[in-house]
This record gives sequence, C-alpha cells and structure tokens, in this order.
Amino acid sequence: MGWLENMKMTWGKNKLKAALNTNRETKISNFHNAARVALLYEEKGESYFILVKQYVKYLKSEFGVKEVMALCYIDDKKEVPHYHTHRLKFDYFMKSELNWYYEPQAQQVRNFESTPYDILINLERTPSLPLQFIQLKSAAKLKVGYYQVDKEDYYDLMLDLKERATFDEYVKQVNHYLTKINYERT
Repeated sequence: MGWLENMKMTWGKNKLKAALNTNRETKISNFHNAARVALLYEEKGESYFILVKQYVKYLKSEFGVKEVMALCYIDDKKEVPHYHTHRLKFDYFMKSELNWYYEPQAQQVRNFESTPYDILINLERTPSLPLQFIQLKSAAKLKVGYYQVDKEDYYDLMLDLKERATFDEYVKQVNHYLTKINYERT
C-alpha cells in the first residue's frame, strides 16, 4: 500500500471514530423472534459465497427468519464474479463505489444501513474499513461480530474465538448465543 493509500486509510479510520454513536438505542433479539437478519461479508471466492448462501438458507429454515439480507464488499474496481449478479436478497458493492475515505456511497449500501434489521452479523474477523462504516451506520438493533479490543463500542455482542476459527465454528457460536439469549416481548 502506497503512502497516499495509507493516508486515506488513516483519515477514514479517524472519520469512522468520529461518527461513533455510543448513545445508539439497542434491542436484544434472538433468532426465535427476529424477523429480519442482515449479514456483512467480503468477497473471498465462490466457495465462501456458497457458505454464506447456505447460512442464509439455514437461518430461514431452522428459525423461520422471514428476511435475511447479505451484503458483500468486492475489493475490485472492475470485475463482479458471476455468482453475485442475481442480487435477490444478496447484494454487493465495489471498491469503485467508495469515497476518498473508503466510505461506501452506493445506493444499495444506504438502503441496507437504513433498514432496521433485528440482528446484524458481521462475518469478518477483521472487517475492512468499508464494512466498518456500514456496521457503524446500520440501523440494526443488535450488532454481532468477532471480538476486537478496539471495536467494543461498535458491537452489542462480540464473540472471542481462536485466531484460526473457521466460518463454521464462528456461525456455530453465533447460533448458540442467538438462540440462548433472552429477549423482552413488546
């Protein structure tokens, strides 16, 4: 990464910290009472896309979640993998849709951020800056992700897994806690 990219990344991280809202209203949910669940992830190839797709199907069939939306960041300016082109309950945005600070500017991202999902699950151990902006700005009531010591204010529930935890190990822990957690009926 060149000096200009480093400077842009630093400014983006500072902008992200400045946008942090620690007074955000949260609401505890679990998979048994959630109607809308959102997933954030980064493009890692077709096999990873299939894992995410299977997880979406699992959440719908196992827990009866009515709507599961998955949003993917593709860190490529030109090429969209063929498996991302259908966009039905899966969407993506690309590097070309970021501003100078790495903040997403795409309409589909704004729609995602403004939707009041019951649960937002970030599937990335170390999310890129664009995903961190979405995580922070999301109107989701419960935000879930991997434990990161410097991101405790960004999540409502963080899971501390070993460094080499697989996708399956992570979602197994997410499923465990989001089926056991109690909630208040409104």
